[in-house]
Amino acid sequence: MPIAGPFDAPIPGQSLTAEPRNNPWEQPPEMADVNEVAKFYINKLANPDVLDDFAAMAQAGVAIAPMVEGTYLQGVMRGLHTLDAALVVAPVMHMFIKESLEEMGIKTKDSSDDPQARATEAEMNRFMMVATKYLEENNMDEGDPGMELLSDVVEDQDTEEEATQEEKPMGLMAKG
Repeated sequence: MPIAGPFDAPIPGQSLTAEPRNNPWEQPPEMADVNEVAKFYINKLANPDVLDDFAAMAQAGVAIAPMVEGTYLQGVMRGLHTLDAALVVAPVMHMFIKESLEEMGIKTKDSSDDPQARATEAEMNRFMMVATKYLEENNMDEGDPGMELLSDVVEDQDTEEEATQEEKPMGLMAKG
């Protein structure tokens, strides 16, 4: 199977010149009933070979949510069911995969979102806003060790943010 290169992708606007209803997802779905979609995925996920692949991904640190999303989006792209049906069935798929992997003794994580890191970052942003405002409103008195320390903390944080921003790729193609 040849590897797709950057020039193998469709050109912009190509879908506007193609024959309508030519893609599987533009056709009526093969399964219209949500119960039928759920049974389809449970039967598919109960396959030991499929579970082994999901287990390998979970052991590599992949969260369950992206695995479920990738699975049901493939079904939508192939015209098996609608996106609406997939979104209704997604929690069932998620729970089935999670329970199956935990029975195999594999620790799982539900999503790649880290609420603790998000809370820490929000708290740091609030601190920086308050500290910066305080430093701007109060003229820094020479010899005030508290003001000097606070000023150093704000400057160090600004330097870290600038270094982090410099590492991020820039440009049109850098947007993930």
